[in-house]
Amino acid sequence: MTKQISIAVDLNRCIGCKTCIIACRNNHSLVDHTKAKPDEIPYYLRVEKKLEGNFPKLKETCYVVPCQQCKDPECIKACKFKAITKDIETGIVFINPDKCIGCKMCVKKCPYQVIQYNKEKKKAHKCDFCYERTLGGDKPVCVETCMTDALRYGDKELIIQQLTDAGKKIDAALSKESVIYFR
Repeated sequence: MTKQISIAVDLNRCIGCKTCIIACRNNHSLVDHTKAKPDEIPYYLRVEKKLEGNFPKLKETCYVVPCQQCKDPECIKACKFKAITKDIETGIVFINPDKCIGCKMCVKKCPYQVIQYNKEKKKAHKCDFCYERTLGGDKPVCVETCMTDALRYGDKELIIQQLTDAGKKIDAALSKESVIYFR
């Protein structure tokens, strides 16, 4: 059985502060602040928000959406140049910039809209759960910098077991791939 590395998002703790996004952008040098324009700043993850309930009892739920490290990635199927692969040891999906020709098919096919395209380099790029950091024993930068401890990182099956043991409820509608959303 292939191991799957995962990030778990606590829907009760995420406040939508976007600290994870800023830390990720800085860690991966995604933004040239001298040229950055609103709505053109690349990201490897985003924060979604949804309102639940009825007025006046409304609750806003915030959650992080990184690359879902899909079980059967559409981006891999879309790439005719085999620039995208899934690591069998970790389940992490990678884009090889040396093989990417910039056709943007992976960007179009990603159901989570998390693959970015660099216009200058003419290459696709995306979240890989900070693979280089994690090889050295560190957590992904989004997990490390989360101010509310809403993010966890590790083996998916182990995280699911820990959440189950703690009586947490996994949101099945959001947790279709390798990222786990729970309350």
